Amino acid sequence: MAMVETARGTVHEWQRDHMGHINVRAYMEFHEEACWQFYSMLGLTASLLRAGVVHLAAVQQNISYQKELYPGDTILVRTGVVEMREKVLRFRHELVNTESGDVCSVCEFTVVCLNPVTRKSQPFPPDIVLRAEEFKLPMVQ
Repeated sequence: MAMVETARGTVHEWQRDHMGHINVRAYMEFHEEACWQFYSMLGLTASLLRAGVVHLAAVQQNISYQKELYPGDTILVRTGVVEMREKVLRFRHELVNTESGDVCSVCEFTVVCLNPVTRKSQPFPPDIVLRAEEFKLPMVQ
């Protein structure tokens, strides 16, 4: 499956650093916004998480910066599942400059499903696993 759009935005002047392009923090903010949209697409909605049915723990993020972004640039984030295991979900975000089409950064997240009471890992609900499979990216050799 192709990646799905999970966020859109505009780079703002206040995100600029002393070298003139946006700070690494801003890249992560765009990726983080996309996470919550993607979780909702999987059925891990805000109300489900607030109700304490399951919790999520981000255990790792790996990011690469490929192109600079500047205030006024418009961006989108697209997302796909790299791996879905019983208790672990790995997904990939690509932050794209909508004018040039360039991928400006790539971030891979690893999250674990937690039991909200014991704070121990637990299997993802079956319906979440099924939805995640719909967003599975092809294996890259």
